[in-house]
Amino acid sequence: MFDPIQPETATGATEEAFAEAKSQFGAVINLFKVAGNAPNVLKGIMAFNKEVANGCELSGAEVELVAMLTSALNRCDYCVNVHMQVGQMHNLSEADLLEAMAAKADSAKSQALLSYTNEVIRQRGKVSPSTLNAALEAGYSEKALLEVIGIVGVYTSLQYIRHVADPEHDFPMVEQFDENQHGA
Repeated sequence: MFDPIQPETATGATEEAFAEAKSQFGAVINLFKVAGNAPNVLKGIMAFNKEVANGCELSGAEVELVAMLTSALNRCDYCVNVHMQVGQMHNLSEADLLEAMAAKADSAKSQALLSYTNEVIRQRGKVSPSTLNAALEAGYSEKALLEVIGIVGVYTSLQYIRHVADPEHDFPMVEQFDENQHGA
């Protein structure tokens, strides 16, 4: 486990990275505290996230569906826990988010989004024409589908940091998550 840097003792570039994290995410969670050991990396991820979010066509709920599936496929229990909470703040139910971990959704549009996200991650961006066309036909623009790739990139970077740095959990555990069942 990497040593976390506490926001009240952070200086210089780490303090700047924490300020941006707090601005974007509302708090400096334990994941950001360990990422603060490389403030250049944390600042880069925050800049990437800010630009992906700037003018994003996807709704907050759609972003959270993508984030939840990305977290599950990347076997990141920490991020599954985070997105269960944040997703509910975007009016998704616990059932919606649990289904998203398995790339399932009740609505056809959300299902097209999750099927696309699932293939982006599992096939390393090599999405089949039928899956791509289904997402486009469901109403997602080319811009929105590229934004999905940006969201996957942001959260995959954070999830890899989580796996390496192993921060203490600071969100309630999602007991239904099983990395062997849900992970890619």
